[in-house]
Amino acid sequence: MDTLTREETLKVLSELGIDLPPASKLPGDALEKRLRQALNAAQYVPRILPDPPSNPAALHPWPENGSMGGSRSVHEAVKRNNVAEINTVFEARKRGQNNPYPLYESAIMDVRQTLMSIGKYWDEGVRWCVIQDPECEISAINVKLLSVHELNAKTPVIAVLYQNFAEGDNPLLGIQWCQAQVDKYGPPAYCITATILEQKILLKLQDFEDDYKVSFPLPVGPLGYEDIAKLNSDTGCALCGKKSSSRCSQCQTVSYCGQDCQRADWPHHKRTCRSLRGGVWRTVPFANVVPGPMGKYSVLVNHYTPLTDLNDIKSPNPDEPQLNIHGDKLFLVKLQNQQSSGPMASETILIYDRRQSLVAYFVKGKASEVYDEIRKEIQGPRGGYQGLKTYRWAKRVGDWELSICLDREPQTEIRW
Repeated sequence: MDTLTREETLKVLSELGIDLPPASKLPGDALEKRLRQALNAAQYVPRILPDPPSNPAALHPWPENGSMGGSRSVHEAVKRNNVAEINTVFEARKRGQNNPYPLYESAIMDVRQTLMSIGKYWDEGVRWCVIQDPECEISAINVKLLSVHELNAKTPVIAVLYQNFAEGDNPLLGIQWCQAQVDKYGPPAYCITATILEQKILLKLQDFEDDYKVSFPLPVGPLGYEDIAKLNSDTGCALCGKKSSSRCSQCQTVSYCGQDCQRADWPHHKRTCRSLRGGVWRTVPFANVVPGPMGKYSVLVNHYTPLTDLNDIKSPNPDEPQLNIHGDKLFLVKLQNQQSSGPMASETILIYDRRQSLVAYFVKGKASEVYDEIRKEIQGPRGGYQGLKTYRWAKRVGDWELSICLDREPQTEIRW
């Protein structure tokens, strides 16, 4: 099968939350690298596989105890969701809608559902299937389910045998293989319908080659906001990806390699740039912890938090300045009214960036007038989100201070 086209790659990246300018001139190899990084992040590889095993088949078998749908069900263990998706499913079911994510609208969501179907097949004792395009004419992937191994208590690794048969290949070989499976295991034949783009992504996950090969696909889920932020971060010129030589002089939020790329990107960038002109900036002192609960543990949860991250509990150091990964560049922060309990909760604003490289607390007693201004913005017409939070551009101006553009709403899509 042909590899992903440039347009398909951009579409998949967008579905994963990685936004590139519509006129992006990023070279094909750079796009391919970004896609590989995004797919690895969607499989949570950096978190669960810091040291990949040289032989996944040597892992312990996945425990078979537990009833269907129970904690050891492969189908259930393959599921990966974030908080927003759980809320969407809950609201849909209240309306009597079974699945709020229809097939063939998002290739990435389709991939996730296909992997869950394979997990369900394993639970039911099915050991082979065919992944076929809707027309049953263009491409098919024959799949043999070999075994399931335990990477950790929540992550099954399914060993599969794959081969793709696309237009131009001899279909007889694929048909003969399917007939051999029916002869061995009995009818029926098990088929999963998948678009061509979904099949390309599935094959990309396995680095599939021309002959039958053993692969070990991991569960695929939504990217967390840290991964989204990292993959959307400044990696050079905003348009072409080359080494940047200057930043937009008006807003300092994007970099370019030269005037040609800056002019070409202006239609895409101008709304954000103009929104910052004449803005009111305020200096905000912050602390690493809220006074009172020092030494306690904390965890931040938002709509893009994967459910697998809910146990990532941290104990911040109140005396050590947080690393400034942004340098002198502007970056978006979330300003959120504290929802926790305690005597200081109503007089504290939580501040953090998308990567959580900065997680800070602005206490009213440190600068009461500025605090009142920000609180008014959060709860006012420019705040939104039922007066609970808002987003603003900020710049680090010291170890314990931020400068925040108070009265300008970010004119960019916010995914966290």
